Amino acid sequence: MLRTLLRMRKPFTRSPWVDIAATRRLILGAAAGLSVFLPIAAFAAHGASPLKVVETTIVDAPPGKVWAVVSDFAHADWLPGVARIEASGDDVPDQARRRLIMADGGVIEELLTKRDAERMLLGLHREGDDVKRLPATNYTALITLRPAEDGKTQVEWKARFYRGYPNNDPPPELNDDVAIAAVTAMQRAYLAALKAKVEER
Repeated sequence: MLRTLLRMRKPFTRSPWVDIAATRRLILGAAAGLSVFLPIAAFAAHGASPLKVVETTIVDAPPGKVWAVVSDFAHADWLPGVARIEASGDDVPDQARRRLIMADGGVIEELLTKRDAERMLLGLHREGDDVKRLPATNYTALITLRPAEDGKTQVEWKARFYRGYPNNDPPPELNDDVAIAAVTAMQRAYLAALKAKVEER
């Protein structure tokens, strides 16, 4: 009799309403978790955008002669406004640093980030931001030398940076246009000084 009753019982089946309720709980839970990260993502999307300036010049000298000046990281006293330089790290990337002691008493500190003699590439990063001197932040540059016609050298000075004000609604003196103009003027002055330094030799 007991066996007969067991055979007669229908197998248990889950109600479709139970599955719907469980799925709804999962969706709501996932949405709640996502809502925690949405403000962070929205915040990250705001603020300053990366900027870039590329300036070039032609130096009337072979690449090797230009590289001898550009690659001498510790003795770049040809840079405009520099009175003297304090250097350390023996030209080793990510170790070599220089302090540019300016004629007006200010100090600019830079880290050597790349030095490739074969490809004639030199990279540097400005450590510390003085927006009164340069209305830009996180300034990083890559200097590249390429052979040009008649034994001359093309020098490219490419920089990436941010405006001087990192948040939204920057003041007029620290916006993108001001940062780009200031970096452009600085790099043109650097290239003119390099050209004069090499060609006077």
